[in-house]
Amino acid sequence: MPNSPIQLFDLADASQKIFFSPFCWRTRMALKHKGQAFESLPWHFTESDRLAPDGAKKVPEIIDQDRRIGESSDIALYLDEKYPDRPALMADSAARARTAFLESWCASAVFPALRPIAVPHVFKLIPEKDHAYFRESREKALGMPLEELSKDTAAEKMALNNALAPANAALAHAPYFAGDAPDYSDYILFGTLMWPYAVCPENPVDMASPVGQWFDRLLDHHGGFARNTPTVRAV
Repeated sequence: MPNSPIQLFDLADASQKIFFSPFCWRTRMALKHKGQAFESLPWHFTESDRLAPDGAKKVPEIIDQDRRIGESSDIALYLDEKYPDRPALMADSAARARTAFLESWCASAVFPALRPIAVPHVFKLIPEKDHAYFRESREKALGMPLEELSKDTAAEKMALNNALAPANAALAHAPYFAGDAPDYSDYILFGTLMWPYAVCPENPVDMASPVGQWFDRLLDHHGGFARNTPTVRAV
């Protein structure tokens, strides 16, 4: 075991109790999967000076003794390489291919469906010092004011659950994408869906669907780690 826990720069709300980054959640679950103790360091959008000088200025970033590693996918690879005696996140080429597919699919299909649902709620939760940066960067990327992003919550929830149709089809045949137990490929979509789960007054995922049942199982993994993490509904 390392002499000290890994430190994780972890995107947080103004209260520093709600951790909502989908990419940080991928790393959080990866660390728990490895049985690796870690300390979350609450981080905000305008605190890039706290990260590695030669890094990408975004989280997650971990410090493991004298090493700094960024990007959730690179962190997962590092954890498998550094700690091969612990449960593998990606055991073989099939697992790495499955992970790459889920990363690409989430980026192209799931994130676009989630933005109108989650982004306005993130703005309400972040510290005031981050407001200008968040508004400017998101409005530039999305091409509209934040106030116009969400227009029909029922339609947006339906669009999300339509986007999740491939995952529902897959999870109707197995409890996890990796089969009988989760691996890093599962944490890709799980982390993505922890974003709205953490910040929205109501979880938009249909919990009666195969994805919802899978999500519920993962909330209870690692001693209920994700289920016991504060959300906007419990702070």
